[in-house]
Amino acid sequence: MAGYFCCQLIPSAGAQSSYQEPDYSKLKPESGPLTLEVWTWVAGLDKAARLFEQAYPDIKVHVNNVGAGSVEYQKVQTAIKAGSGGPDVAQIEYDFLPSFIVTDGLTDLSKYGVNDTKSFFVPWTWGQISPDGKTVYGIPQDSGPMALLYNKKIFDQYGITVPTTWDEFAQQAEKLFQATGGKVKLVDFVPTQAPWFIGLAWANGAELFKAQGDSWTQSLNSPECQKVLDFWVDLIKKKYVATIPDFTPEFYNAVGSGQIAASIEAAWGPGVLAASLNDKTSGEWQVAPLPQWSKGQPFRSGNWGGSCDVVLKQSKFPKAATLFCLWLNAAKGPVLSNWVSYGIFPAALSGLASPDLNQADKNPGKFCGGQNVAQVYVDASKAVNVDFAWSPWFAFVNDDFNKQIAALISGSMTAKQALDAWQEDSLKNATGDGYDVKGK
Repeated sequence: MAGYFCCQLIPSAGAQSSYQEPDYSKLKPESGPLTLEVWTWVAGLDKAARLFEQAYPDIKVHVNNVGAGSVEYQKVQTAIKAGSGGPDVAQIEYDFLPSFIVTDGLTDLSKYGVNDTKSFFVPWTWGQISPDGKTVYGIPQDSGPMALLYNKKIFDQYGITVPTTWDEFAQQAEKLFQATGGKVKLVDFVPTQAPWFIGLAWANGAELFKAQGDSWTQSLNSPECQKVLDFWVDLIKKKYVATIPDFTPEFYNAVGSGQIAASIEAAWGPGVLAASLNDKTSGEWQVAPLPQWSKGQPFRSGNWGGSCDVVLKQSKFPKAATLFCLWLNAAKGPVLSNWVSYGIFPAALSGLASPDLNQADKNPGKFCGGQNVAQVYVDASKAVNVDFAWSPWFAFVNDDFNKQIAALISGSMTAKQALDAWQEDSLKNATGDGYDVKGK
C-alpha cells in the first residue's frame, strides 16, 4: 500500500504556484457519508474543519476541544486501554508522543503512503513522528523554535541593547535591574515548564534521551544541561530575573504592566501573549534571535512545544482520518489561517516559505509593531537539532522537574543537586516501569 502519495511537489489548486502541497487524491478515503471525531486544544479548529468538509462533502468532521496537554492525554490513554471511546484523530505534543507509541494504540500511517510526503515538512518535525525513519505515528502540525521577544519601548526607555550572546544577556539583565531598582526584570525563568528549560538545553547541544533498540540512555544532568541551569541560577540568585509560573494571571499581569521586559518564547508565544493581554502593549514588542553561547558559533536554537495529529487504531475510518491530518497540516488554507488566528507555527515547509505568513496588520505581526515575526522563527526552525528525541516516560520527567526547580529556587538545592535528583528520580521511575535505561 506504500506509494499512495506522489513524491513530487505539486501546486495546490487555485493557489500561487509557490505554495506546494501533496497530491491528496492519491489517498482514497473510505466511502461516505462518514463523520470523523477530532480531539484538539486549538481554539477555532472547527473553522479549518469546515474548509475540509467543503473539499470532501462526504466527510463530516466533529471537532471536540477537550482541553490541553494532560487533560486530553488522560482521556486518550483511557480510550486506548478500553479499546473504544476515543477519537479518530487526536492532537499530541512531540514530547509526549513516545508515551502513546508504547501503548500500541496508534495507527502506523506509513501503510497509507505518507512517507512520500516527508519532503513537505520541516525535517526535524518528521523525525519526531517517525523515530525509526519508517513507521509514521502522526503528521507534524506545528513547532516551537525559540527566540527572544522583547518590549522595545522598555528597552529604549532604559537603554537596554538586544543581547546576541548569553553573556550580553546577563549584562543587560544587571543593567535593567540597577536602572529600575529591581522593579523591572529582564525575563522570567519559567519554573514549571520543563520543555522550556529543555528547549534552551537543546540549543546548547543537549540530547536527553537516546534509544538503541529496546535500550535507552538518559542524560538530564549532562554538562550541556548543567551549563544552562548554572547560568540561570546565577541570575535568579541576583534577582535579575523573575520566577513566575508561565500561563498564569500573575505572569500576564507582570508582562502587561511592564514588570517583565522580555520573554524567551516559542514561535507560538507572541500570538498567545497578544491574546492573553487582550492587545495591551500591542505594537511595543519585537522578536530577536535566541542569544548564543559564543560569538561566531554556528547559529543554534531549541524547540519548545509543537504537536502532531495522530490516528487511533480504533478508528473505523483510518484512511479518511489520515487524509484529514495531512490536509490540515499541509494545505494552504488551514496552515495560514491557523498561524494568523491562533499563532500555530506551521511544520509545513510551504507554510514557512509563504509570504502570507507575514501580515503586519494581524497578530502576531501587529503585536510586534508590524515586524515579520515569522521570518525570525523560520530562521530559528532551521537551527534546531534534528536528532533530539523524547522518551516514553517523559510525563514523569516533566512533573519531576517542577519539584526539583522549586527546591532550587527556595535555596535548598544547588543547580547540580537539582539536575542529579531529576536524573535519579526519572531513572528510578523508568526502570520501575520496566524500561531498560541507564544514566549517561
